[in-house]
Amino acid sequence: MHRLAPFRILGTVALVTFAATGCTTGPKLEAQWADPAFNAQSRLLQGQRVLIACDAYDTAVRQICQDRLARGVLAKGATPVPVPAGTPLVQDRELDAQLIPTAQALGARAVLTVTMTPATASAGSGLSVGIGGFSFGRGGGAGIGLSAPIGGGEVNTGYAASGRLTDLKEGRLVWAATHVASPSGNLETQFSELTQALLDSAQGAGMF
Repeated sequence: MHRLAPFRILGTVALVTFAATGCTTGPKLEAQWADPAFNAQSRLLQGQRVLIACDAYDTAVRQICQDRLARGVLAKGATPVPVPAGTPLVQDRELDAQLIPTAQALGARAVLTVTMTPATASAGSGLSVGIGGFSFGRGGGAGIGLSAPIGGGEVNTGYAASGRLTDLKEGRLVWAATHVASPSGNLETQFSELTQALLDSAQGAGMF
């Protein structure tokens, strides 16, 4: 069993409601935790190989996320290693835990996973925001508090991106964070912004 480090809470997850007329902004940090053994100068993953994977309810969403994640990790000074095709995964375990043996076999220092979840919706004259529950890696599920007004026209979706970093040398989770984007019809831009926000947070916590 892996040893869990003491928690250092840097934020809280909240359920929020915005007015439909509110401005569209970049992704907001909802929660972040980092192992107190690391600080902003640790640069844990600089020059290291990192196994990366995205967890999403839709194949296209998953692939877009992984493309953006690979580019972002490379830009931060680490080498992204994609999960080999055909890697067996089951639905009753966390994705990162399943990928540890594969990461070790590929010579990676860490496993970085990102879960993309529908989290916000906008339509017509109202906007409801809540943390959703969809997850490809664990079978999927209905959202919590996700709704849009009836008869409001086109519905735009905003995603929550939850990142987890497991350090294979230490054998434990060392960083986790969640960012939430405003609803938008441009998912590729959303995913780029969410991925960048997650990786910037990880860098600030000493992971890059």
